[in-house]
Amino acid sequence: MSPVPRVGVIAVVWQQQQVLLVKRKYPPHAGHWGFPGGKLEWGETMAAGAARELLEETGVVAKMEQPFACFDVLAEEAGRLAHHYVMVAVRGHYQGGHPVAADDALAVDWFSPDALPSPLCPDLELIIERSRQH
Repeated sequence: MSPVPRVGVIAVVWQQQQVLLVKRKYPPHAGHWGFPGGKLEWGETMAAGAARELLEETGVVAKMEQPFACFDVLAEEAGRLAHHYVMVAVRGHYQGGHPVAADDALAVDWFSPDALPSPLCPDLELIIERSRQH
């Protein structure tokens, strides 16, 4: 049986013109800054999955909207395809909680789109721009 792509969700959460980012602990893109997120669970809506991953990784609670973008994450390790995710981006509005790195995040903080940390996960700036249009 061949491997199949997995569906993941990311939470793009805004508070006062700043977006919440986490520094990833595990591949793909370990050590890079990206959005809180992870695998969608069986029977879970995309908004519910994004809210769950957000809470697990950061302790932050947000009201999640409908998805606004979808993109591919294809990452190689040792010269072969090791990760294939279809990631769904869900915009959220901060409701509460102080960000604390937990679960599979090394660090978490709020950032202005004009002063992003590095290195960044692929497509992060494009996703920020698209989230501002919704």
